[in-house]
Amino acid sequence: MVPDRYTQEKLAFAHRQQLQREAQREQVLGVLPKQSSPLIQHIVGKLGTFLIALGTRLRQAQIYDAASSRKESDMNKASLTVR
Repeated sequence: MVPDRYTQEKLAFAHRQQLQREAQREQVLGVLPKQSSPLIQHIVGKLGTFLIALGTRLRQAQIYDAASSRKESDMNKASLTVR
């Protein structure tokens, strides 16, 4: 079935609008930098290194706290058995 002239015009208009939106989107994407600048790469690298070091220190502190708690618990048990 062939659409009438009014429907054809509406479809053509909608299609043109879609093509214009796609062209605008591609134009905006073309303006954006394709690669990160060396400064941003440096900052991200330093941030990653900092976060890894922080995680390592937190893990060590957690292990130390757990060992300290165990030692205190053992000392409390020993003092209770001595009485």
